[in-house]
Amino acid sequence: MIAITAQVLSGILAAGAVLAAGVWILIRIHKEAYYDKRRLELALAGSKVGLWDWSVQGGFVVRSKSYGEMLGYEPAELTDRLLWETTLIHPEDLPRLKAALDSYLAGDSPSFEQEFRLRDAAGRWRWVLDRGVVVARDRHKRPTRAVGITVDITARKEVELRLRELSFRDPVTGLYNRTYFNHKLQELDREEALPLSVIMADLNFLKLANDTFGHRCGDLLLSAAAKVFKENCRASDIVTRWGGDEFAILLPNTGEEEALRICQRIRAACARTQKDPVQLSVALGAATRTSMAEPMDSIVAAAEGWMYRYKSLERGDDTSRWLALIDRAFLQ
Repeated sequence: MIAITAQVLSGILAAGAVLAAGVWILIRIHKEAYYDKRRLELALAGSKVGLWDWSVQGGFVVRSKSYGEMLGYEPAELTDRLLWETTLIHPEDLPRLKAALDSYLAGDSPSFEQEFRLRDAAGRWRWVLDRGVVVARDRHKRPTRAVGITVDITARKEVELRLRELSFRDPVTGLYNRTYFNHKLQELDREEALPLSVIMADLNFLKLANDTFGHRCGDLLLSAAAKVFKENCRASDIVTRWGGDEFAILLPNTGEEEALRICQRIRAACARTQKDPVQLSVALGAATRTSMAEPMDSIVAAAEGWMYRYKSLERGDDTSRWLALIDRAFLQ
């Protein structure tokens, strides 16, 4: 038998005490972490805030229970896959989200913050605000872990989009306005939109209609023209009131021949439309962009130029008709 001296025994007991104390501390830390997590989950329960913890190298995300509750999912329904590997995120928002995240992880952006849409358990799209930060990196300074929050901002976003929609609308015709036209012009400044045609339209003798029959007649003419444009353009076309008596139409993926056919349909529809007290009449011009080398401003200017040429050609007949209308109005 090996004799255990009092000194050795004392050392063993001391080590055991240290080990026991260490175990107790670890248990305590674990319990505190558990209760901290539980308190956080209770605080977030019923809220519109979710937490996520992304293992960048592992390629998976741990989402809090409140994340699922925010979207109406049960915990078992939540996936640990990245959003772009699921059908949760709106397809239109995905490229923007990935670009912002890649930029942040590469160190090109100081922070990560994005608004996008997620599909809830009922199949509806809900707007959320995502904010995240890298909390761990490897020895090469590459991100290994990121954490963040996701906040439901649907109510605020709906109000914001509604106000934006109103700011893009012409109150008389209900069409989009020139601000929206310019916005879409920039958005369509890409190869995928080619060929891109523009139709410019001018409502003939709007001022004379206002002066002779009153502004109500002028507003009716503008509304009648807007209705004709909408009915004779496609759902993908952007019909706008350019300002005053002018209208502008953007036709993505539309060649010159199709644009001219649409002009013919509009002219024919105008001839069949309002006749009393004023026959609806518009001058139309079209131009088509077939290459990214052609500036969009030049295409719009070309369409406007053709519109004014046609307006000059049609002015004789319209003037005679208007003189007859004025005579009839004052003889009544």
